Amino acid sequence: MRNLLALVGAAVVGFAGVGWYMGWYTVKVAKSGDGTIQVQGNLDTNRVVQDAGEGAKRVGELIGSQGEKKADGPSSPANTPAPKAGGGWLFGDWDAPADPKATGKR
Repeated sequence: MRNLLALVGAAVVGFAGVGWYMGWYTVKVAKSGDGTIQVQGNLDTNRVVQDAGEGAKRVGELIGSQGEKKADGPSSPANTPAPKAGGGWLFGDWDAPADPKATGKR
């Protein structure tokens, strides 16, 4: 339970910090003539939506470019053993790479 509360607290502080840096909101504190303190806040929802859309687009482009890199080149070294059929990759049942000395090939 404490970990969940810490996660929520970290998310709130993170959002507050990012929002302040990005200019999503402003807070003004003023002292009136009779000694009371007045706090005013302004949230620019249009800017929040615009920045979130741009961020989502960048993340999508980054993920797409990473997918293209994996599709273009080999994802693992040539000597990596291939898993056996039937879920061998899950249980570690691997075919050993062929030893060139044992087969007489160089």
